[in-house]
Amino acid sequence: MLLYASCNDIPNKKKIETAVGKPFIIAERVKIGGIHSPKMDIVASSVQLHNLLILNQADSTCTIELRPRGIILKFTAILDRYALVIPYHKLSILKVNTNIYTIYKDDYYLKVDVRNEAGRDFIKKILKSKSDSYPTFIDDL
Repeated sequence: MLLYASCNDIPNKKKIETAVGKPFIIAERVKIGGIHSPKMDIVASSVQLHNLLILNQADSTCTIELRPRGIILKFTAILDRYALVIPYHKLSILKVNTNIYTIYKDDYYLKVDVRNEAGRDFIKKILKSKSDSYPTFIDDL
């Protein structure tokens, strides 16, 4: 779900918490090694997101926040913050080439340029967290 996140709105906060869970506590953040990605350049996007991103005169960038049951992809259009809330069961991440990753959720997608090693490590952290969130099957025992 795409939400307007500039103001600290209680109904939006509850929607986010039901979709992807409450934020990690500080001890879990340290254990995980950080829950925020470095800034990533947006290369391409779906029509719905593109209509917001073309309002920017400067570069379009985004950050990703890790949550227990999903991620929140945050970006800015003009001076307003928007959040794309993606639960793990709807998240798909594809590697296009060495620096470009595509993040999908239903009809929304963003292609991001991850130039530094910290960004690539954060994408790996998301994929590991997604695989850890799946339930254990009886065949695995």
